[in-house]
Amino acid sequence: MRIYITGPVGSGKSTLARRIAGELGMECFHLDEVAYEDDPTDSWGNRKRPIEERDAIFSGILSKENAVMEDAGRECFIRGMELADEVVLLDPPRRVRLMRILRRWIKQNLGMESSIYRPKLDVLKAMLRWSRNYDTGADGTRARAERFSGKLTVLRNRRDVQEYIAALKDGQKDKA
Repeated sequence: MRIYITGPVGSGKSTLARRIAGELGMECFHLDEVAYEDDPTDSWGNRKRPIEERDAIFSGILSKENAVMEDAGRECFIRGMELADEVVLLDPPRRVRLMRILRRWIKQNLGMESSIYRPKLDVLKAMLRWSRNYDTGADGTRARAERFSGKLTVLRNRRDVQEYIAALKDGQKDKA
C-alpha cells in the first residue's frame, strides 16, 4: 500500500506519516528531504537538489510497494499522488496550524527538534506566508489533492486522524 499525505505547513504531515509507518510497518519518506539537501554555505542551511537527482531519488521511492510519503503537495511529486492507493489531505483549522508553526520554530531554536533548515526569523515568516497561501489556494495544494477525489480522505482534527488510523489498521488485518 502506498499512502501520500499532503497539506499545509503545520498540519501534522510528518507526525502522521511517522505514526502510520510505525503502526503498519511501512517505510516513511519526507519529500522535503528529497527536494532539498544540506548546504552549510546557504543562509537557510540547505539548497534544492538538482532535478535529475531529486527525480532519481523519488523514482526509487515510487518503486516501493509499501510506503508512506508526505509533502506539502509540490507539483514535482504529483506522480506520488497518482500512484498512491490513498491520498490524505490534512486540513486542520488555521489557528491550530499557526500554533504548531510557532511551537516548532521555538523548539528548533532551542535545539529540541531537528530540521533540514536553519530556524531563523526568515524561515518563520516564510512558514506563515506558506500557511496563508494554503488558505487562499495560491499554493495549489488543496486543488492538487482534489484531483484524486476517488481516493482522497480529508482529515480536519484528531478524531478524524484516529478514525483513519483505526480504519487502516483494520484494513491491514483483513488482508493478513
